[in-house]
Amino acid sequence: MQDSQVAILQAECERLQAQVAELTRFQRIVEDTDQLVTEVDSNGIFTYVNPAAERFFGYPPQDCIGRSSLEFLHPDDRERAQRALGEWVQRGERTVTVENRVVHRSGAIFPILWTIAIRYDNQRQFAGATSIAHDISHIQRLRHELAESRSMLRLIIDSLPQAVFWKDRDGRFLGCNQQLLRDAGLSSEAEIVGKTDFEMPWRDQADAYRADDQEVMCNGPKLNIQEPLTRSDGTTIWLRTSKLPLQRDGEVIGVLGMYEDVTDIKLQAEELRTFKLLVENAADGIAIADPHLVLTYNNPALAKMLQYPSLVGKAVAEIVYPADLPILEQTAQQVMQGLTPRETLRYVRSDGALITIQASALALRDEHGNLTGYASINRDITEQLQAEENLRLSERRKRALLDAIPDLMFLLRPDGVFLDYKADYSGELLMPPEAFLGKRVDEVLPPPLAAQVLHHMDQLKRTNEMQQFDYQLIIGDQTLEYEARMVFSDRDILILSRNVTEQRRIERERTEMQEQIIAAQQATLRELSTPLMPIADGVIAMPLIGAIDTMRAQQIMETLLNGVAEYRAQVAIIDITGVKVVDTQVAGALVRAAQAARMLGAQVVLTGISPEIAQTLVHIGAELRDMTTRATLQEGIDYALKRRGTAPHVVGNNRQSRPR
Repeated sequence: MQDSQVAILQAECERLQAQVAELTRFQRIVEDTDQLVTEVDSNGIFTYVNPAAERFFGYPPQDCIGRSSLEFLHPDDRERAQRALGEWVQRGERTVTVENRVVHRSGAIFPILWTIAIRYDNQRQFAGATSIAHDISHIQRLRHELAESRSMLRLIIDSLPQAVFWKDRDGRFLGCNQQLLRDAGLSSEAEIVGKTDFEMPWRDQADAYRADDQEVMCNGPKLNIQEPLTRSDGTTIWLRTSKLPLQRDGEVIGVLGMYEDVTDIKLQAEELRTFKLLVENAADGIAIADPHLVLTYNNPALAKMLQYPSLVGKAVAEIVYPADLPILEQTAQQVMQGLTPRETLRYVRSDGALITIQASALALRDEHGNLTGYASINRDITEQLQAEENLRLSERRKRALLDAIPDLMFLLRPDGVFLDYKADYSGELLMPPEAFLGKRVDEVLPPPLAAQVLHHMDQLKRTNEMQQFDYQLIIGDQTLEYEARMVFSDRDILILSRNVTEQRRIERERTEMQEQIIAAQQATLRELSTPLMPIADGVIAMPLIGAIDTMRAQQIMETLLNGVAEYRAQVAIIDITGVKVVDTQVAGALVRAAQAARMLGAQVVLTGISPEIAQTLVHIGAELRDMTTRATLQEGIDYALKRRGTAPHVVGNNRQSRPR
């Protein structure tokens, strides 16, 4: 019995010794480790710290026990540590890991990684905690270096003038640099992560972008893609894009892309093509020469101008007329001084003919200002010079013609302001030129004339038809008469005024003379149209020819009556053989003439009545009772002579009655 109890006790003793040995081993491990091991009670007071505390805190373990663990934390970390402990306990956490900083007695600060085992009592209240702390200064340094490296890499990427982006296999953006954000109109990378091209301002080009992404992920890199992109402001730019497969451990996980804005380059290329097209098709000859004045380029116009297939390789001096080489040298010197001279000189064509050229030259320099050559623009002015000479000759002829025109000329603005003038031969003007040039018509002309001119100006503007008018001016003691014509001269108004004073005087004299001649002619015509012939004593005859109108009828009566009175005629014969038409008016005139002659004591005998006229007289009921009729003039004369023998003689104003 005793032996069994002894054995049990001995076994228990060995077990206890083993535990003590194990605890001793664990204590030795804790005591010897360079990691900080601590234990705190429910109030956060250190109840144990291992010797490593002196390295972390600068205090031996005995100086740490009984002090709050918060005392050794960085002041900025204490509140956060307390708040974190409360959250852990509230969640019932058993083991947690946290980073914070401890302050060494010397003032040094160490970043610490704590692994904390939290203990609870039976009521699940915080009872204390055991912690193991690691100095992670080297990790922090690595983290800092990594952060700096990442920051530098990010800075480099964001500083690139090109846009950089990376996407996953589904085309969703994983990141980008600032240039792409600017193009997208976004302010942070977070705004683009997770989105696709279909959600960007360039959604219209998204299908093409997505097709390129798929091709790159399947077939490999695709470089220098020329494509458009619509920016957030609505403008479209041209890109040169390169895309690579984005790989991780040999697996393609997306696309890495980079593009640059080549809009300006594209525009410059377009401008260069346009410029070349313009140069090649320019009417002027364009040439480029090296610093030694040997031609390295000529456009087709210059080759055609000088009748060469090409001028490349020729010295400029070979095509310049020898007498004009000094001008070439002078031009080169001016170009070297930074000038762009324009000179006139002569070139020699391939056939030896000379042409006159107006040449403009400039220096070509590289980005360092070094001379690389010369450029010139050459215009063939041979025909122009000839045309100018012809124009000068024409101008001289026109000036001579203009000077030969005897008219005053005035050029006026549409508002009536005098712009220019030309005097006539006399040189006489109403006032000196300085008194009217630059002034309005109504400011310098007499009011009636000014009103007349302005009226015709309005008519000209309204009808666009030439205006013609007359006016008078009193210059000195003379009244001068003018005839004016007004027309448009481009937008201005031209007035040609001719002095017609002498002409009008001559016209008036001519008119007076013409009136006198006409009066004399009319008197002669009256005598010829109504001839009165005395046939015998007391007998007169008036043969009538042609048509008889009212005026001639009056002349017939006057002539007949004057003849009766003058010749004291007893018989007056009116012969109408030459009258083709006798109407009521003619018959009335004859009747009135017969009645008037009878009152003077003469009998009227009407002869030469044709059958047609007889019918007309009967038809119109002409009353011829006061006249005797005979068929012919001869019969009328016979009748008159016989009648004269039986008629009483009339002396003075005494008259005897005649038998009827």
